[in-house]
Amino acid sequence: MKSSSLTAFSALPPHWVIDTAFGADLATRLLSFVLERESVFADTTIGDSANRTVRKAVRSSRATRDFGELHGELEERFRGLLPAAISRLGLAPFALTGLSMELAAHGDGDFYQRHIDTFVAGGASTSDRMLTGVYYFHVMPRAFTGGELRLHSLRVAEDGGSHVDVEPRDDRMLLFPAWVPHEVRPVSCPGGGFAQSRFAINCWYLGKSI
Repeated sequence: MKSSSLTAFSALPPHWVIDTAFGADLATRLLSFVLERESVFADTTIGDSANRTVRKAVRSSRATRDFGELHGELEERFRGLLPAAISRLGLAPFALTGLSMELAAHGDGDFYQRHIDTFVAGGASTSDRMLTGVYYFHVMPRAFTGGELRLHSLRVAEDGGSHVDVEPRDDRMLLFPAWVPHEVRPVSCPGGGFAQSRFAINCWYLGKSI
């Protein structure tokens, strides 16, 4: 019989999926916004703020942190979800110090290998990211396949771990603790242009333990 600790490490991580999260109007405005700004999207990077590098073998996509006049409205929407997210995910309460957001576009062949959203140095977290939120939007009907966000248990699959795939549906929100291992599965939209991409807002809730 497996010990309770081994079972916990093999269990699916806590997560919360919200459909029709922000509403069709905001999803439509977001899509119009990104389609007008294709030129500002640049290759995504990995690493902390002091060591950002482009490594397409690990993360292939384009992103921007320019939200224009939508920034305030989006921050308000993400902030409004925090109390319920802490309760539903069983997180220890924390003092929110800010939000960090980016707009990401995954086109044909793009992906992001398994990773966590907290930076670790010397075995200890050096990040103030407490919670991750991902909001999806795209043209209708959806022009791409794949692009699921796969959430992994702490134990790897080869050692009895598990995973769950969350489909990137229009106006869908996914929230999970920033320490959860996850990846973006490869996207396929052969011949598709920028407008056919898998668009998402990645939002990191920054905070300090209370």
